[in-house]
Amino acid sequence: MKQQSELRTLLQLMSLGFLLNFLCGLGGAFFEPESMEQVVAWQFGDTSAIMASILASRYIGSRNEHLAAGGFTLLCITYGISFASSSFNAVNEEKMATILLPLAPSMLLVSFCTLFPIWLRIGSGMVCIPFFFIYNHVFKQTYQPDDWSNYIGYSSIQLLGIVWSIFLWKDFAKVQREAKQPLS
Repeated sequence: MKQQSELRTLLQLMSLGFLLNFLCGLGGAFFEPESMEQVVAWQFGDTSAIMASILASRYIGSRNEHLAAGGFTLLCITYGISFASSSFNAVNEEKMATILLPLAPSMLLVSFCTLFPIWLRIGSGMVCIPFFFIYNHVFKQTYQPDDWSNYIGYSSIQLLGIVWSIFLWKDFAKVQREAKQPLS
């Protein structure tokens, strides 16, 4: 019983973290580019996503989905790089672009999660595509903060967190129902 209560709390905090990441990302977009307000909103969002990702890793690991759990752990590192790419009044584009490097294997591993439907597993991998464009633009020194790949990449991964939360809650509910069923 205590374990179920703790898993419920874990999922609540995970969902809150992914939701805050989405809201802070969206909210930060309305501030002056690279202003302190924008950077703080995005850093708070990244911090929330780090918490949510590690909690997702713990839940998924408890369901014996160890490859996907590793993917969520690697996603924590990805969000840590995103966090570190922001100073109080600027974004270091070169550092920000490098999130692609841990993001790609992270999403590959997350795509092994059988708790998610196939379309979500494929979508999780596809979220890397806009980040390839960001990486390429920074490498070629053609990066612009208002580039479409920024908006699509970050909003996609933030929205994915909310969708992942929904399916992990569905799994939790399924496990709860099965636990209440008498064994035949």
